[in-house]
Amino acid sequence: MYELTLYLEENAPYMNRLKNIMILLEKIREKWKVNFSIVKTGALSLSQVEKIKNDIRAIPPQLRGKIVSARNKVLPLSKSKNLNTTNTPILILYYNKQPINVYPHMLGVTYFEMEQQLADIFENGPETHMSVKGLLEDPMQKILADNPSILEKGMKFKSVNEDVGFGIADVLLQDPSGKIVVVEIETNATEMAVAQVSRLAAGYTSQNKLSDEYVRKIILCQRFDEKTAKACQGANVELYQLTAEKICKSNR
Repeated sequence: MYELTLYLEENAPYMNRLKNIMILLEKIREKWKVNFSIVKTGALSLSQVEKIKNDIRAIPPQLRGKIVSARNKVLPLSKSKNLNTTNTPILILYYNKQPINVYPHMLGVTYFEMEQQLADIFENGPETHMSVKGLLEDPMQKILADNPSILEKGMKFKSVNEDVGFGIADVLLQDPSGKIVVVEIETNATEMAVAQVSRLAAGYTSQNKLSDEYVRKIILCQRFDEKTAKACQGANVELYQLTAEKICKSNR
């Protein structure tokens, strides 16, 4: 069973956001039967505050990313590792009483703001939200930003989450010949991903007054089906699949 708990401090500067947050929580409860509770941290004991901090830390890092505030990004814990409800409300998503995600958080180069994530949970449901969030898309943005040559030798990084006119491109690269590479990252690539990357590439060419031949389209995914592969061929989209290769064998 999924549950949401909102932790906040009374009379904090962000209280003007509470109305919209409450509307989203109510909508999620009505549509997906996900209950929520609101906890005012000013009334909690030190041990109760410590439990909240432990719940946040218990969430796998590959899901919750960075949780300590830095570089003007307000996150659940302050720079001194205290609960940061003075500066931000904190939302924890629980499954069978176990914490599985927290908002806001910073994963890779992307800041996951609370209201946006609540809107996604309302739209798709908590199960779908968790099946695609943070497991591949955002960590791969950081990996490609740091080492774009894993896709192709000589590839250079340009940007992430770039507005290309017809939407937001996950990653933009530049290949050795100078062509722009629009990369769509998907955990499970479908024909919709093919349409998405094609639309983003078209947006980039239109926005920058380029011919189609100067832009490449890539989907990087963990899983895909035969229909997706055929759609990629028909749309001139390059399909990359993440795989694991064993380098060293155990002596046991």
